[in-house]
Amino acid sequence: MRTAASKVMWIGKATIFLVGLSVILALIFGVASTAFSANGNPFLLGKKNVATTVSTLLRKGVGPALKLEVASGQPPLAANAAAGKATNLNADKLDGQDVTQIGVNGLQRVEVESLSNNTSPKQITASCPAGKVLVGTGFDIFGGKRNLNTGNAKTDIVIDFVIPGSTFVTVAAYEEEEPLEDWSVKAIAICATAGTP
Repeated sequence: MRTAASKVMWIGKATIFLVGLSVILALIFGVASTAFSANGNPFLLGKKNVATTVSTLLRKGVGPALKLEVASGQPPLAANAAAGKATNLNADKLDGQDVTQIGVNGLQRVEVESLSNNTSPKQITASCPAGKVLVGTGFDIFGGKRNLNTGNAKTDIVIDFVIPGSTFVTVAAYEEEEPLEDWSVKAIAICATAGTP
């Protein structure tokens, strides 16, 4: 009985020693491997994970591969790179379009003025350069004033119509009263680079 009890005690002590040793070794080598490289090891939350190769998360099935939940007002991601692009994860991609295809790019103002004389009516067209579309219009009138010497000069030129097209704008004007001094009308086209639909 004593022999059996001593053997059980010896086995118990040996088991405790081996378990303790395995825990210590796991801690030593686990921390060391995490500090040097995590290739093939699980991703450890709350720890710095180091790897010498690209880590890939593959989602098989419906839904996102990764969901990041953060406190209100906090950014979901951070990077230590001040420059460079993340492939297919850039702010310049919106609905599959590049930043050059979104919003107003390559803004350009085109102004065309008619001849200056007292002929009425007058019509003038301003066109956008090739590859650009019309995004805004405007007009201006020069001359055609009466009562210039009284300090109460008034214009009798009236805009008849402003017709925009996809790449141009046409402006027409006429005299309400005749005869008037020489006058001209200007068409203004606000153009921008045409995006790819």
